[in-house]
Amino acid sequence: MINKKEIESILSEQGFTEYKWVNPESIIVAHWVRVKCTFGCSDYGLGTCPPNTPTVQDCKSFFNEYKSGIIIRLNKFTDKNNYASEWSKNMTNKLLETEKQIFLKGYQKAFLLNQTCCGICKDCTGNRIDCKDKKNSRPSPEAFAVDVYQTVRNAGMEINVVSKNPSEINRYAFILIE
Repeated sequence: MINKKEIESILSEQGFTEYKWVNPESIIVAHWVRVKCTFGCSDYGLGTCPPNTPTVQDCKSFFNEYKSGIIIRLNKFTDKNNYASEWSKNMTNKLLETEKQIFLKGYQKAFLLNQTCCGICKDCTGNRIDCKDKKNSRPSPEAFAVDVYQTVRNAGMEINVVSKNPSEINRYAFILIE
């Protein structure tokens, strides 16, 4: 059984205050998300992005292996043309530490879907085999075909398309726990 208070304490220690518990079976996995990754994302082909990820059906099966998950909302006012890379790296490091601390509490299946495409290395090798930091590289929810917009809305959190620039951006990370 998952001790939510124990995990929420870890989230608090890392400064994460906006989150929702979800049943991973409620995470919406859709082919259209994979197609948008393939045709429309400049990170397509990098180490933790398609085609270096499981099939859409395998992603759906993956979520069904978990009983609990957390959606963590991160926000930052920024210019989309000058993305807040240092902020994003800092958030990734905090998320990885959160995943690690949850794992160390005995949840061996803890797994992070990062709030953005992996950006750990300045120069990505472009494939999992040659990845320079396999231990810490994590896919984004979109790389696992997650319809982030609908899943987040279904969880009762706010999410909108950013139409003005500069503006507040919202990023969402998922941590799966068993």
